[in-house]
Amino acid sequence: MTWTVGQKLQGSNYTIEKVLGEGSVGITYLARNENNRRVAIKTLSDRAQQRPDFDKLHQDFLNDALRLARCTHPHIVRVAQLIQEGALCCMVMEYIEGEDLASRLENQGILPEDEALRCIEQIGAGLIAVHDRGLLHRDVNPQNIILRSPQAALSKGGVEAVLIDFSIAREVGANCFAPIEQYEKESKLGVYTDVYGLAATLYAILTGELPVAAPARAENMPLVAPKQLNPDISDRINQAILQGMAFHPYERPQSIQQWLQLLYSDPVTSPQSSTSTTSKKTLRKTVLSQDFPWGLLAGVLLSCGWIGFALAQIMAPNWVWSLVMGCALIPQIAGYAIAIFGALAAGVLALTLIIEPSSKTLSNMPLLATAVSLSEMAVWYSVLAIIFCAFSTSVRQQLKTFFTRFQAFLILTVTSWLGIGLGRLLGFMYQ
Repeated sequence: MTWTVGQKLQGSNYTIEKVLGEGSVGITYLARNENNRRVAIKTLSDRAQQRPDFDKLHQDFLNDALRLARCTHPHIVRVAQLIQEGALCCMVMEYIEGEDLASRLENQGILPEDEALRCIEQIGAGLIAVHDRGLLHRDVNPQNIILRSPQAALSKGGVEAVLIDFSIAREVGANCFAPIEQYEKESKLGVYTDVYGLAATLYAILTGELPVAAPARAENMPLVAPKQLNPDISDRINQAILQGMAFHPYERPQSIQQWLQLLYSDPVTSPQSSTSTTSKKTLRKTVLSQDFPWGLLAGVLLSCGWIGFALAQIMAPNWVWSLVMGCALIPQIAGYAIAIFGALAAGVLALTLIIEPSSKTLSNMPLLATAVSLSEMAVWYSVLAIIFCAFSTSVRQQLKTFFTRFQAFLILTVTSWLGIGLGRLLGFMYQ
C-alpha cells in the first residue's frame, strides 16, 4: 500500500511529504525526520509487492541496500539508515537540494562542453566506487543526476553533481538511456551497462536531444552522431560518446575508467583543441582535489613506517626485510581477506624472531622488548600488519577512481616501500 502524505513511519521518526518518483519496482518518498530535516526514503512499490518473485526481489533489494550503505563517495547519494517498516526494508537517504540535469537542460539549454565534462567526470568517479562494491546503478540518466544548490556547491568550484535513485533488479529506467541488455532477460548486466547510461547522458546534455532507444536501434534505426546535432562538440568527445553507446556490450569500454580516458585522448587524426587542453587541466585538478585519498595514503606510509621501525629494533635479518617488502604487495594482489591471513602469519614469524634473535639477546633489545612481553610483541606485529592492509585496501579502491589499476598498484607499492625504508632508518637511528 502506497504511503500517504502525513503518514508516520518508525513511530514518529519520519513523516511522509510526497512521492518523488516511482518505477516498476521501486518507489521513493520525500519525508522529514525527527529533526525536521528532509530525507528520501526508497522501498519496493505496490506493483513489486504483487509479483510472485517478491521474496527474492525483497532480498535483492536488502542486499543492494546494505552494499550501497557501505559505499561513501561525494558524488553518490548517501544512505543514512536502513529501516524495517512492516514487512518492507527501506533505505533512508540524504535528500539532495538542487536541480537535476534534465531540468537544467530544459530551463537553460545544452551545457558547454567543459561544464558537461566536469559533471560526467564526477558521476564517473562515483560509479567507479559503486562498481568496486559489486553494485550497478542501472539507471544513469539526467533525471538521476542532481546539481547541488549553488551554496552547497561553492566549495567544489561551482559544480557538484550527485548520482541518486539506484535502480532495483533488472528494472528498466529511462528508455533512451538504457542499453539493449536491460531489455533482454537472458542477457547479463555489467559495468558496461552503466557505461552506456553515462555516455547517453553526455549525449543528451551536449545535444539537447534524446538518443535513439536501444529497441529502436535493434530494428536498424541508426544513432545520430552527437556532432551532427551540435557541431561545436569536439571530435574526441563525439567519438567517446559513440564508443560508450556501442550497441553490443562487448563493443563498449568495459569499465568507467576506460571510458573516461577516451574523453581526454584526442583521435590521432584530429589536432588538439583548446577544449582538450582545458579538459586535461580539469582532470589534473580533480586528482589534486579533496576527493583524492591523501589521508589514506598517509595511513599506508605510517603503518609501514611502524613495521619497518619495529623490525629494525629487533635487528631482523635481511631475508625478513625481503619477505616484508614482498608482503606489502599482498593487499593489492590477493585482496583484504588473504592479507589479514598473511598478517597473522607475520605475527607468528615475529614471535619466532624474538625468541631466537639473530644478533641480540632478548635482554639487550631496546624499547620494544623491554616494554612488552613476547606474546604482546606478536600481537603488535599482527595489528600493525592488519592496519596496513586496511589502509592499503581502502586507498587502492579510491586510487582506481583517478588512475588505471597498474598506476594505482605502482603508487601503493612506492608508498609502502618508502614507509618501510623510513621506518627502518629511524629504527637504526634510535637503537
